[in-house]
Amino acid sequence: MSEQPFGKVEAAQTFKRNLRTLAKKYRSIRNDVQPVIQQLEAGELPGNRISGIGYEVFKLRGRKQRYTKR
Repeated sequence: MSEQPFGKVEAAQTFKRNLRTLAKKYRSIRNDVQPVIQQLEAGELPGNRISGIGYEVFKLRGRKQRYTKR
């Protein structure tokens, strides 16, 4: 029996545009973002909560990997 996703994650147009721009410089960024999307769909909230804003915002850092320009 496979697990049903908790919810569906939809990226905002701004996020998609920024991701497309970053993908030109960092070729593996889509592969790096995919596990975070899967965690969100599973109902997990990765990262650290930032307080004092009035709504929930989480800061998440990527893997420690050195990117190089191509």
